[in-house]
Amino acid sequence: MRNKESAEAPSSEVVGICSDLIRFDTSNFGGVDGANERPAAEFVALLLEGAGVVAEIFESAPGRASVVGRITGSDPSRPALLVHCHLDVVPAVAADWSIAPFSGEVAD
Repeated sequence: MRNKESAEAPSSEVVGICSDLIRFDTSNFGGVDGANERPAAEFVALLLEGAGVVAEIFESAPGRASVVGRITGSDPSRPALLVHCHLDVVPAVAADWSIAPFSGEVAD
């Protein structure tokens, strides 16, 4: 049985990762050169590599980066599993927010 401290640790780690990711302004205003996902992609790749996952970064255009992490399964004859997400966000106008949108501040 896990105690309260160990049960809370994974969620606090996730909150920290999310807070760190939010600090990357990857606003996408449209177009091929819209967002600068490269720094966020490098951060995600480091997280994956820290967990023992081989990670590669690909750019469809300068700064438009995607991360591919590969985990080898135990049975290569089985189909692959793809998990997908995006790193870019819609633009945020700071004046519309009570907390700066890319501060990563954690509040209740």
